[in-house]
Amino acid sequence: MNDPSLRPLMLLNLCQYYDIRIWQRFEETGLPPEAFIDGGAALWERTGITERCRGIMSRSMSSGLVDRELDSCRELGVRAITCRNALYPSSLLELQDAPLLLYVRGGVFLQTAKTVGVVGTRRCSAYGSNAARNIGRGAAERGLCVVSGGAKGIDGAAHGGCIEGGGVTAAVLGTGVNVVYPSEHGPLFERIMERGALCSEYPLGSGGEAWRFPRRNRIIVGLASRIVVAEAPLKSGAMITASLAANAGREVWAVPGRIDDDRCGGSNRLIFDGAMPLIDIEAFFGDVEGSAAQRPASGGTAPPGAQSAAKRASLSAAESLLMALLANQGDRTIDNLADEAKMSAAEVFKIMSVMSLRGLVYLSGPGRYRIVD
Repeated sequence: MNDPSLRPLMLLNLCQYYDIRIWQRFEETGLPPEAFIDGGAALWERTGITERCRGIMSRSMSSGLVDRELDSCRELGVRAITCRNALYPSSLLELQDAPLLLYVRGGVFLQTAKTVGVVGTRRCSAYGSNAARNIGRGAAERGLCVVSGGAKGIDGAAHGGCIEGGGVTAAVLGTGVNVVYPSEHGPLFERIMERGALCSEYPLGSGGEAWRFPRRNRIIVGLASRIVVAEAPLKSGAMITASLAANAGREVWAVPGRIDDDRCGGSNRLIFDGAMPLIDIEAFFGDVEGSAAQRPASGGTAPPGAQSAAKRASLSAAESLLMALLANQGDRTIDNLADEAKMSAAEVFKIMSVMSLRGLVYLSGPGRYRIVD
């Protein structure tokens, strides 16, 4: 642990400064990382830390709290990776409130840039659990890392499916990485550490307080290239994650569910609002190395690059008609296209979903499609 920023960043983290902006203010002084601790309260005040928190930090330093935390990390085999460490995932730095550091426990930690985040309700149906497990297994078979939250229900199913498929998975916890929560996930966490890693921004021993879980969701978003909501009610942590993902420019996908099941209310609503419907697992993963890398999230601008002539040459008559309408009219909703093409909305939706997977069109806003130039 020879990272010069480790001790000051761990001090900030232990005092519940959980994002990178406070450290960026210190870096603007031009001082080396070691000066943050040596400078004491006067420098902390200059950095913008409140008087109350300066007192907490002073007491933490005098009590040896940082040294004890570092000793515990060594004893448990936990790596503390700061935002200024080369091992810190670069995708996290895209977040405005990126974590100061991550505690990582396990053998492999996101050595691949290809990641899929899978989230959903703890009280999932058998359908939702099977969907999450199949997505996890499909990701593993294609060399993708699955990122989820280590919770009951959808999270556990996604991690389990990835492990069953021989893949790498990372659980972003709302507790310390040495805390098993929920308690019945002890065996799962052991398997995750063998096939990936447990990670958290929270200090060792941190319990499962309710406020920690919504906050950790931003890390799942930061680590994943796309987010899949496998099953979620309208009011849920998964819906918070989907909102964070959209705001961060990540692709949001959702598994369609029963309209009479409250557990699917949120995921169905996401599709209505413009999320990509995951209607075929094979097509979903085939899209990972295709148009997904180029297509923006809802509300984004058109991606660069030319449209593949080969893709357009294979269009059916109905597809060609819809493509022509999009080319002439610009952004169109399913209802717009159905009216103009004299087709049913269901038929247009099915065609647009397929063409989205093929990289021919993309969602330019809630419920609106645009042709890929």
